[in-house]
Amino acid sequence: MSPLLSESAPLERYGHNLTRLAKQETFPPLASDEAMVTRVLQVLQRRRKNSPLILASDEPRRWAIVAEVVRRMAAGDAPEPLLTRQVIGLDYEALFSNLSDDTLTRQERIKQKYAPFHEKLAQVESEEEWAQLAELFRWPSLEEWIAPTMVLERLQSMFIAMHQATGSFILYIDHFHRLLGGESDRYPIDATALLKPALNRDRIQVIGACTFAEYRQHIERDAAIQRPCQEICVPDSGLPSDVYTD
Repeated sequence: MSPLLSESAPLERYGHNLTRLAKQETFPPLASDEAMVTRVLQVLQRRRKNSPLILASDEPRRWAIVAEVVRRMAAGDAPEPLLTRQVIGLDYEALFSNLSDDTLTRQERIKQKYAPFHEKLAQVESEEEWAQLAELFRWPSLEEWIAPTMVLERLQSMFIAMHQATGSFILYIDHFHRLLGGESDRYPIDATALLKPALNRDRIQVIGACTFAEYRQHIERDAAIQRPCQEICVPDSGLPSDVYTD
């Protein structure tokens, strides 16, 4: 394990290092979807709105596009800013394995952390003060946020590791809608409160993927999630003609 990954153990614990697999020539070159691959690479180079969100109903096809992006980055066949970045694929099974119930302990920690804010609320008079406090409650810093569940704490640890190794990692999140409560029966998680500040404050960069229907249901109407992401619609007979972005 490289020193960089040793310092970023959560990424290895709850994800798969796709760049390492690519360097082992695990991913064969993709002969199709050149335009989609190029588009993903272009978005990843941006300073803003630089998290591509691949919308495709064909799961193997969207994975093939991501695998080709990673292969090119690992082979040095990508724009300069991307050559040193490693792509980590989120492992949902690892994220949800061996969980313990410490809900009461977490609730007490949250109560103690926000006790000073509750005292401040009793003294607030102006609308400006209310707005400032509302912002603090909504988007605490990544490191100071107290995760209400162990799953969210594990995801938070991945985000912190990415932020501390600025510009070194990109997180690939297939079934992106799952993190927004999209499959609560199988994966009971709602990481909205964690994702919004992490993405909007440029703490992390991701490649997301899901179907257009999942995007419409769980992502499209949330501006704070949508704002830092660039939708890339893979041509498909199941998509209406007016959803393609440049």
